[in-house]
Amino acid sequence: MHKLIGQLQHVFENAPFGACVLDIDGAIVYVNRSFASTIATGDIPITGKSAYDLIHEFLQDEGLALSIRRLLKTNEPFSLMIETLSSPKIKTPEFMNFFGYRLDTVYILIADFVSGSFVHQSRYKKLIQDAPDAILIMKKGVIIFCNPAFSEIVQKPPEKILGKEIYEFIDEKGMGPLLTLKQGRIKGFSSRISIRTETDEVVLEGKFHSIEDRPGTSIAMLRDVTEKVALEKRLIRQNQDLSVINLISETLSSSIHLEEILQNTLVKVLQIMNVEAGWIYLLDETTQTLKCAYSYGLPDYVVQSIKRLALGEGIAGRVAVNGEPIILENASEDPRVKSLAIKQQGIQSFASIPLKSRTRMIGAMNIGSFGQRIISPDDKRLLMNIGLHMGAVIENVLLFKEITNTSEELMKALNIIEQRNDELRNLVYTVSHDLKNPIIAINGFARRLIKDVGSKLSSKEMDYINAITESGIHMEKFVTNLLTLSTVEQLKIEKEQFAAREVVDDVLRELVQQLEEKNGKIKIDDNLPVIFADRIRITQVFSNFISNAIKYAHPDRDLELYIGYERENKVHVFFVKDNGIGIPAEHVRSVFDMFYRAYEDVADGTGIGLSIAKKAVNMMGGDVWLESQKGIGSVFYFSIPII
Repeated sequence: MHKLIGQLQHVFENAPFGACVLDIDGAIVYVNRSFASTIATGDIPITGKSAYDLIHEFLQDEGLALSIRRLLKTNEPFSLMIETLSSPKIKTPEFMNFFGYRLDTVYILIADFVSGSFVHQSRYKKLIQDAPDAILIMKKGVIIFCNPAFSEIVQKPPEKILGKEIYEFIDEKGMGPLLTLKQGRIKGFSSRISIRTETDEVVLEGKFHSIEDRPGTSIAMLRDVTEKVALEKRLIRQNQDLSVINLISETLSSSIHLEEILQNTLVKVLQIMNVEAGWIYLLDETTQTLKCAYSYGLPDYVVQSIKRLALGEGIAGRVAVNGEPIILENASEDPRVKSLAIKQQGIQSFASIPLKSRTRMIGAMNIGSFGQRIISPDDKRLLMNIGLHMGAVIENVLLFKEITNTSEELMKALNIIEQRNDELRNLVYTVSHDLKNPIIAINGFARRLIKDVGSKLSSKEMDYINAITESGIHMEKFVTNLLTLSTVEQLKIEKEQFAAREVVDDVLRELVQQLEEKNGKIKIDDNLPVIFADRIRITQVFSNFISNAIKYAHPDRDLELYIGYERENKVHVFFVKDNGIGIPAEHVRSVFDMFYRAYEDVADGTGIGLSIAKKAVNMMGGDVWLESQKGIGSVFYFSIPII
């Protein structure tokens, strides 16, 4: 790059125009004498400074910075004329014309300085003629020069512009500041004016200055900002519409009573739209008709004549079918309005807007004005948004009304269900309790019979007795588990502080014989915590999980159990991991259901143990779950809150 800068310095150093070289980041790497002398920098260095910083420091015009940024981004050359009257730090008067282009790895800016007599100098005349912005020179407000850009904007040839006052071309609203042009000398000012044309209105924005060496003469450089102004208007309208939507939303949410909502909202919409009458239809999906639910500003006899419409009938009927608004300039004369009563009211501007939610059509809202009130496309969009808000809220109110009407029946049904559940729990407890004593007696007499006369019985008689004993033992376990399950729900939660390791050790002592039969090896996590919970229920859970693991140990390998713990957020999580036969995937979701057994022929059981564990954990506000692979083993988890 240094070699290239040296070559450029040799070319531009003594040139009669300004030259500036930028790198890809917009930093200045070289300026020639002419460029440096134009800027009143004093001791401020130029080389190494950002071009954007330099522009912001010395110029009031942002156009040059935007053009340079576009050049560095796209590599497309540009030509731009800027005024310097409002930039006192620039020594060259009135105008500067900039050319920008890329050369190898740098970007060149050529600044051609335009003097006060630029109109009469042929070297600058073409620059003014080709300028994209409008340039005017006026003598006490009378146009004595205009470039083609201004002629094109006002859609008139120069001969119909020159000699005319500028006031003839602008809207009266923007005329105030420009009246000072009639004075001999003016102070520079900025203004935004609207130009009237045969086809449209164009908004220009720019600066007006007096020319020092030409008394009474002023110059203006104006840029077309019509699109910018239109965007500003759209943004203002959007902000206004958002305020309206918020106001309507507040009105809609002010009550849960449908009639009150319709009344308040319709009145608010009429105020916002500056119209006098309105009425709202709601769709009856059963009869497929529209019913007038609320009206405002119409006599009762008119309301009665339009009280009900079939879908597709009238303007509102069409709107409810198609879901699209209908706007009329004069409803009293429009053939689409069939109601004579409505026509006789003299309604002119009229709109019918669908009221719909995301899922269904709710109805339609009609509004009308007795005077001239043009409903613009922006008004139409606003009304559509209001219709969507109203549709959603009305749907919720209707649903709430339906729920309210059925809530009493639901409460009765819930009370009956709760009563039946209580009866069922009491029945289970009573039957289980009443069965337990006779079963214990049967088992006791069977054992005594074997002890007293077993040697005198035949083998067939012994088989009978053994069958009675086995069935009795199974039945005793079943009834005991039913009683336990019933007790889990009925017993009050009694919390106390204790070490979880103590409970695990107690359970293992009771199961030591079964563990030895399976050559079981136990590993217990060292960090089992001290917890605040129901000790009886925690014992039930560990007992069921561990005994379950022993029962379903793998026949081809010694049993290995791991009892572990993790803390997750605000809960304790305990788990029992085994290397047993595992549970097939299709049974995993059901093993905690009452009486459900994944294996019927592997081990004795009632299918109640895991249900007891689940119920016990749920009663303490926790949860149970498992992970399992058939043939590999299972991990049973349970969680309880940390309190």
